[in-house]
Amino acid sequence: MNLVYKKNTILIFLLAFQINGLFAQSNITDSLENLLNKSNSDTIKLQLLSDLNWEYCNSNLEKARNYAEQELDLAIKLSNKKYMAQANNDIGIVLIKENKFKQAINYHQNALAIRLKLANKADIASSYSKIGQCYAEMDEYKLALNYLLKTLTIYKELNNKNYIAYTLNNICYLYTGLKNYDKVLEYATQSYNIALAINDEYSQASALEKLSGCFEKKGQFNTAILYQTKALNIFIKLNDSNEMAATYNNLGFYYRQIPNNVKAKAFYFKALAIANSIKDINSIGIYNNNIGNLFITEKQYDLAEKHLKIAEKICLDQSMETTLLLTYKSLGDLYALTNRGEMAVKNYNNYSALKDSVFSNNMAEQFSEMQTKYETNEKEIANQLLQKENEITTAELNRSNLVKWSLLIGIILVVLVSYLFYNSYKLKQKNILNAELLRQKEENSIAIIDAEELERTRIARDLHDGIGQQLSAAKLNLVALKSLVNTSKKEEITLFENASGLIDEAVNDVRLVSHNMMANSLIKHGLISAVRDFINKLNQSAVLKINIETFGIDERLNPTIEMILFRVLQELVNNILKHAQATEVSIQFVRHEKELSLIIEDNGVGFDTKNLENYEGIGLKNIQSRINYINGKVFFDSYLTKGTTVNIEVPL
Repeated sequence: MNLVYKKNTILIFLLAFQINGLFAQSNITDSLENLLNKSNSDTIKLQLLSDLNWEYCNSNLEKARNYAEQELDLAIKLSNKKYMAQANNDIGIVLIKENKFKQAINYHQNALAIRLKLANKADIASSYSKIGQCYAEMDEYKLALNYLLKTLTIYKELNNKNYIAYTLNNICYLYTGLKNYDKVLEYATQSYNIALAINDEYSQASALEKLSGCFEKKGQFNTAILYQTKALNIFIKLNDSNEMAATYNNLGFYYRQIPNNVKAKAFYFKALAIANSIKDINSIGIYNNNIGNLFITEKQYDLAEKHLKIAEKICLDQSMETTLLLTYKSLGDLYALTNRGEMAVKNYNNYSALKDSVFSNNMAEQFSEMQTKYETNEKEIANQLLQKENEITTAELNRSNLVKWSLLIGIILVVLVSYLFYNSYKLKQKNILNAELLRQKEENSIAIIDAEELERTRIARDLHDGIGQQLSAAKLNLVALKSLVNTSKKEEITLFENASGLIDEAVNDVRLVSHNMMANSLIKHGLISAVRDFINKLNQSAVLKINIETFGIDERLNPTIEMILFRVLQELVNNILKHAQATEVSIQFVRHEKELSLIIEDNGVGFDTKNLENYEGIGLKNIQSRINYINGKVFFDSYLTKGTTVNIEVPL
């Protein structure tokens, strides 16, 4: 039995919220309150009240709500629609922080109704996002998904890549709740690629966690550990203690499933150490419960009892019913295993009583949620009616303007139609010419690539059958010469052995170059087999450790795509060997529904991606041209001294 601490809580987008007071300090609030008392401008007062709400939101929720309510009263008095929406938004955020999600929905719906009328897309997206968050916290995943998909649509229209990545991660959480793990994989991969492109490390880590959770649900714990470890490295870099502790706890859970209790225990204790250092009481209770359960499986009953009793006390103090339920069950099992029947019965009874209580509370909450859904539907109907009224008003204005402009438009249309008829034939001929040029360009590209592969094959055969045979003959002659010339001089024997060794090395080099150029494994067995063969030969050297992983590639790909990806991979690995000074390389092939992703990461010296034209010597333009030929995209993410990541996406 294990309690995974990290619930992938929906991110709150505070788009309309004022962010100039991000690090609340007493001197800031004092200054804002002094300005509020001295100000004679009602508009400035509205701004100051909203700022004070934000400053107190993380330190004093009662004051935060008081200032938001003052903001709402003043906005209503002034009929200021913008701040009426903002005040409802500010009160809703306070209620979210108080875990009063049903009440928060009402205020955010009020804000949304006003913002729809004002038609500010960023503010509308902010309200959609917060309503979606509330439904997610209430486990109403389908309702939450509806609002977050609307949020995503707006952020795509605004081309706000940061918030696109955040929203994609939030949608992953909802699809996890709906147990649609293919969608989780799709959206998390999109989020990770966007976050990688804009260098948003927190979004990268969040997407990696979603991928880890997806593979966990599929029972692929080794892959889940891989992604969770990558997320952990980012949280360590960002020095985010809460996320580090939660990630350590998740890794402990994954290692228990393999099973590897030694590593599981180490990660659990790391999580507990961080929770103790930051005084996160709830997490301390959860982690002690997990450690206690682990010690039961190892039959270390004294240690198990110690940690479970700590968890029990914290859960009772903090009213953590879910964790307490599991702790009572574990204590009952512990005492039964150690022949303490009376204590076992007591804890089993506590477990049963608490379970009945939780069930009764859940039933009451479900009835309340049904009422909330009914009220919410009424609110949504009202919002739709308001939106229809706005559409009717807009249509009437458009009709009036149409009458005024119709004559002018008619004249312009006559001129345009004449012009278009005049140019239509020329445009048609130009399109035909362009299509023919494009066809010829594609044929030339195919011919160039085919010729290049034929030339590789010819050179490889010449090397193997020509120079290779000559070197072998030279070796035989040298051996024969040694038998004819009987010498006992040490210098001459050393000279002969050196010459023989050089010929052996030359033969091996010729064979290796020939095999790399021919790519027989690629032709016979496909891309993945050829890459593994190529990597295995390189791994025989202790200079560089190369790992390869594949996901979803169960059949052969298009031969042209396989050949180009193999040659590009060869080029990239050779570049790493020559220039990167790396010790480790990770290669991943991931097949999605409509595309194939190839990711190559190394821990080398990196380079400046802003000046790719300065790196002609490492063949980057050649790589890009090859990928462009198969309609793919290639992204280089690198910083000096921090390694390089190359992400290639090819449509299938």
